[in-house]
Amino acid sequence: MLIKLQRRTKLLVLNLLRIKDKAHSIALGFSIGFIINFVPSFGLGPIISTTAARIFRGNAIAGLIGGVLFIWIFPFLFYLNLVIGHLFVPIEMIENEGVLDDTGEVLATGLTIGKAFIVGMFINIVWASILTYYTIYFIINKHRVSLLRFIHKKWNIKSPRT
Repeated sequence: MLIKLQRRTKLLVLNLLRIKDKAHSIALGFSIGFIINFVPSFGLGPIISTTAARIFRGNAIAGLIGGVLFIWIFPFLFYLNLVIGHLFVPIEMIENEGVLDDTGEVLATGLTIGKAFIVGMFINIVWASILTYYTIYFIINKHRVSLLRFIHKKWNIKSPRT
């Protein structure tokens, strides 16, 4: 299973580095594809990331790669949205022996958690998109050829059948 994940990651990174487009377009598409993983997309993440990359004039293939490459990290990003949102929107639950009795209490707590999640999501999208864009732009602009050589020649992954 781990070997299969490594092989898939290597293929996606090779495809990203082989895209014949401007570094700005590739970095924009990849960062848009990546930040879609902060949003609960209910399985439509790859489609949304490709479409959003095209709408914002980024590379659609890079958007797809950015969305698919980090799709497995969604539970962590979901939790990160809640943690960051909790810093700005405090979540206070009314505790009555660990049980919420009133429907109004449950609704108010749910709305507070939802508000914290959305605030955290927007904050995370902003910092992650800036960080991802400049990182990918630098890598594509300065190190594309050397990384292609390294990944193609030296990043050896054993066959899953041996």
